[in-house]
Amino acid sequence: VREVRNLIGGVVDAVNGDFARVEQIKDFRLIDVLLTAEDEELTATMKLRRSFVEKNHGALVDEMYA
Repeated sequence: VREVRNLIGGVVDAVNGDFARVEQIKDFRLIDVLLTAEDEELTATMKLRRSFVEKNHGALVDEMYA
């Protein structure tokens, strides 16, 4: 898990250089869950339903802003 986070973190750091500070990703969390329309976290057209993600993973989001 740490290796995956470090790999993704490196990509995020590289991409952040293309954006203004206010637009950059400051922190992120990985979840070991496949988001699906059946779980209602995605729509039938695979768009994220933020309200369901917040309900199911709100503790992780809150952790990033603490």
